Amino acid sequence: MINVDWSIVFQIINFIVLVLLLVRFLFKPAVQALESRSKHIEEQISAAEAQKKAAEELRIKLEEEEQKIQEKYLEMIEEANKEAAKVKEDIINEAYQEGEKIKKEYEKRAQKEIEKLFSQLREEIVEIVETVVVKILNTQITPEVQTQLIDRLLEEAVSQIEEQMEVSYEK
Repeated sequence: MINVDWSIVFQIINFIVLVLLLVRFLFKPAVQALESRSKHIEEQISAAEAQKKAAEELRIKLEEEEQKIQEKYLEMIEEANKEAAKVKEDIINEAYQEGEKIKKEYEKRAQKEIEKLFSQLREEIVEIVETVVVKILNTQITPEVQTQLIDRLLEEAVSQIEEQMEVSYEK
């Protein structure tokens, strides 16, 4: 018969029991821990990818909003420029109208002053003509000659006044 060394058999049985215990209490928990860790890492990676995707969508949305804000800003600037141009035009028109009003007022004053001066000039001419007529009458000219002289002098005085008035008014 074969002689078996029982110590080797016990060592083999101990080894198998040890392997079974290691598998049961060490290997399976280690594998489960690794699988758990692996799942956790995958979840973190997918969460990071989802966050990256959300961040990219947010970036695109913010860029679109920035573009809209930029367009609105440009529209507001353009509107402000138009409004400023309108205000400028209104101010210029108002100043022009005010200037025209002042010009007309001074023209009226000047016209009144000219008329006053011509009135005074006519009075002086009438006085001169009266003086001349008196002198002529004193020299005893006939009434027909006197009338002709007076008419001629008046016509000359009136024409000179009108010429001066046209020249002064045109200036």
